[in-house]
Amino acid sequence: MNRKEGRIPIAKNTDSEGKKTVRILDAEGNQIGFTYPRRAAGLVKKGRAYYMNDFLIRLNMSDATLPNGRQKSEVMKMDNHINIDNTNKETENQVLKLYFNPRKWSFNKDCRDNVGNRSFITGPDGVLAESYMLGNWSSAWTEIVSETLLLPKNTDCSFTFWLNGGENDRNDEVCRFEVVFNNDHEQRLTYNLNRNYIHPVKKLNGWELYEIPFRTEDNEYTQLKFVAQRAYLTILAAKDVSAYADLPDTVDPFEGERPQRHNIIFTDGFPTNSWYSTKALQEAHKRNNAAIPGIPQFLHMQQDAANAKILTFLQQPDSSVSANGQNSSRRHAETHAIDSDKDQTGASAAALVKEIFDCIVNGDYDSAEDFEDIVENKGEIIRGIIENALQNLQGTLQQIANEVQTSANTRLDAISSNLNVLSSTCDMLQDLDVDSIADNIRAEQENEDEDEEDEDLEDILSDAADFMSDIADELRDNIEEIADQLEEIRDSLSI
Repeated sequence: MNRKEGRIPIAKNTDSEGKKTVRILDAEGNQIGFTYPRRAAGLVKKGRAYYMNDFLIRLNMSDATLPNGRQKSEVMKMDNHINIDNTNKETENQVLKLYFNPRKWSFNKDCRDNVGNRSFITGPDGVLAESYMLGNWSSAWTEIVSETLLLPKNTDCSFTFWLNGGENDRNDEVCRFEVVFNNDHEQRLTYNLNRNYIHPVKKLNGWELYEIPFRTEDNEYTQLKFVAQRAYLTILAAKDVSAYADLPDTVDPFEGERPQRHNIIFTDGFPTNSWYSTKALQEAHKRNNAAIPGIPQFLHMQQDAANAKILTFLQQPDSSVSANGQNSSRRHAETHAIDSDKDQTGASAAALVKEIFDCIVNGDYDSAEDFEDIVENKGEIIRGIIENALQNLQGTLQQIANEVQTSANTRLDAISSNLNVLSSTCDMLQDLDVDSIADNIRAEQENEDEDEEDEDLEDILSDAADFMSDIADELRDNIEEIADQLEEIRDSLSI
């Protein structure tokens, strides 16, 4: 057939000079150069090589000759005037780019609780692509693994994919990418893809584009793996990063305030009945006009959604709460806040602190280390609650000084009362009864070396008590400073 019959002539390799994108290995796995995709396909078709992946072939020959007696060097001729040069230094700094292809991945048969499926979905760029959704909100440990790849030794590689989800609002999820060489799981490379440990190269419509680098070192056989637990994770096939260069980043405007990132299993990307839904956050910002400085960072430190609920009242300087709650576990102080009188900020904070403190005192701990972690985490939350309550009180105090109005006397009395309550709360922190907690832990421990464990227990409990006492001392200085300001205002008003 010719042009007149509607066929386009086949392009020669020389028509695409500079597009040698397929890497070539010899029979021993040594890199010997690059060739054109069409030439690589021809070598495979003739039985002289086989594909390792879309961008890598390995010659199927001995060191000396092919079965028909021709020398290896003959086969490696790309054209009459183009040859692979083993000593070409230009190839040394090239990166072998790998891309997620769901068809070449499967669920790891060694995991009995695998949850998920492979399906086509609309990607962040509006194009239909195939993906894997794995994991769920429960503790089902799910893994998908690639085919075993034969990669060249001492080669820089990159692996590109789109990711969505992989986080929950309790901050206890697992979301990882792993590279396993020669089936040596203990020496695997692990990349945590949650909590911003690794920054994506692009964020687009709730998706994050990753290009993970790794080096093969003295390894050849390579398997890639994704791991998910306690959160839905979706991995989508991606093109090269350069293909998305013209697409602008679309970052979630409330990213710093949400305890988890966008997940496509929700219509809006987030549960609509949660405090961190887009609608709820928009309404909160409208009420407050602007967030209190430092609060988003504080929210981001919280370990679970329950603690975040405690802090919602801190973003409302013109209103406060009175709290009631229940102790559901040693790790969660679940608090339900309701609107109350404006001048009850200190009392409300004290109630919230007491609730968290009761969780610490009445908790069921598996070990002294467990108790130490809880004290440290909850102690920081307590510090933040009281500090922000004091900040609100100090703001109110300053407002009184500026207004100098008839209601000043009543409001100053309310502040004084709140300071007394917070001072009593500090006393509670300093009076932590570590002996009863120690007895509780000893009853749970069944270690053989009881003397050594008991000595460690005493040290940890003592440190925990000192930690709480230091927090109380630090906060008490602030209380006394505000009390002094209050008395100065009283004097200036001749009250």
